Amino acid sequence: MQAGSNHFAPKRQISLRISTRFVIRLTFLLSVFLCVQACRSAAPDDQAEKDLVVSALDTLVANLVADRPLATNEYSQRLTTYLEAHPTFYGAAAAILDEERNVVASPYVYRTTDGFQTLDLAAPDYDIENQEWFSEPLTRDEAIWTSPYFDAGGGEIWMITRAVPARDEHGTFAIITTDLPTADPTN
Repeated sequence: MQAGSNHFAPKRQISLRISTRFVIRLTFLLSVFLCVQACRSAAPDDQAEKDLVVSALDTLVANLVADRPLATNEYSQRLTTYLEAHPTFYGAAAAILDEERNVVASPYVYRTTDGFQTLDLAAPDYDIENQEWFSEPLTRDEAIWTSPYFDAGGGEIWMITRAVPARDEHGTFAIITTDLPTADPTN
């Protein structure tokens, strides 16, 4: 009988080795799965980021309505402060309008490797009146999100823009925006 018992011993060892390998592989796969899940939860959520823009931009517009800047450089300063408070936002603009709703200036503040850069989007070569981020909220008199676009002449990156009309008792005096970088949709 003892010879028979030894006959089964190698099968048990093989079975034990298979079970150990299975447990090790299963543990490895589980740890990879948990790591992927942790990375996903740490990555920015596009909708959460959009919601943050909506909230922050609405607050900025309300502040501009309550305490309307008198000069272009004041808009630039407020936009810079806004971007400093929101490090995931790429840029922000204020297309400032006169009483006839013509753009008189449009400071655009955006991030660079050295801090912030400001340029005036009201330059003739930018054709601001035909930019979706400007024309749509002005025409529709409501906030909009643009489709992804390459911002040639502005940030020079792929982005989406939230644009909100700033209104007081005299009407719309500016279109205020926030840009979020986005992936190139053509890839």
